[in-house]
Parts: sequence; C-alpha cells; structure tokens
Amino acid sequence: MNDLRPPIGAQLDLVWIETRIEHWLRFGTPETSVRIDRHRRRVSFAPGDVFALMRWLASDTGAVTVSIDIVRAMPPGEPCAVLPWITGAADRLLRQTGDGPVRAVLDTITRIERQGLDPRAVCPDYWRDLDARLRARRPVPLYGRARHEAWLWRRTAS
Repeated sequence: MNDLRPPIGAQLDLVWIETRIEHWLRFGTPETSVRIDRHRRRVSFAPGDVFALMRWLASDTGAVTVSIDIVRAMPPGEPCAVLPWITGAADRLLRQTGDGPVRAVLDTITRIERQGLDPRAVCPDYWRDLDARLRARRPVPLYGRARHEAWLWRRTAS
C-alpha cells in the first residue's frame, strides 16, 4: 500500500561524485539514511532537527563553487522556505557561498564545538544573525555558553 501522506520533516539526497559534485553533512544526525545508488544517499530529518549541508561543485572549466546551508526541519503546516534540494518542510537559517564566507561559518562551528556545545542545539536566531553579518561584511558574532544558557532558558520559559 502506498503511503500518500506528506513527508514529515525534511528529506534530501547527498550526492558524491568524486571531484565533480560532493554533498555532505557538516553536522546533524539524520533520522534515516538510505543508499539509493553508489553516488547518492537519501537522508531525512525529524521536525526540529538542525543540520548543516556542505555542497561543492566543480565545472568542466575548473571553476569550483562551495556553499553551506544551515537548515531546520519543520513540521508540515508550519511557515517554511521552499528549498529546491529538500522535500518536505524546512527553515533555512543560514546560506553562504564562496570560500571566505563558508570558511567563516566552518570556523564558527568549530569554535562552538570546542566549547563543548552541539551546533544542532544553537539558538536559530544566532545562525540568522551570523548569516546577515557575513552578508553585510560585519564582524562575526560570538556564541558562547552564556548566550546558549539564555537560549535554553528562553525555550523552556515559553
């Protein structure tokens, strides 16, 4: 029997064709992961899960494009973005393209992890703020334990 219900959360394909197209998760834990073929794996995330997708693409001319998206899977019916590479509901928290901005995001994720914090649990507003500041070429805001504790308290208080 076919299940015609809409997908819950977000689903996407990770593609890996060596030196051509490479998609991988920088952080995030898929709820499911299914190998489609030797180059593709389909992963899905439950509503509320946050993940970072790295995408690297090389053209025949040698040009390389690199990008990172930080996305939160959303329950059906919630306001969300339509992202062409995601099936289901998703809220894009950050999108950066190019070596410099992507490196800044990766460095920020590493700093967060070095503090013993899980980037999946970071306040979504922080990722949006980081995205806006990088686009405006402003200093990167720091995310530390105090800001994280305030976010956790605010979440439980509401």
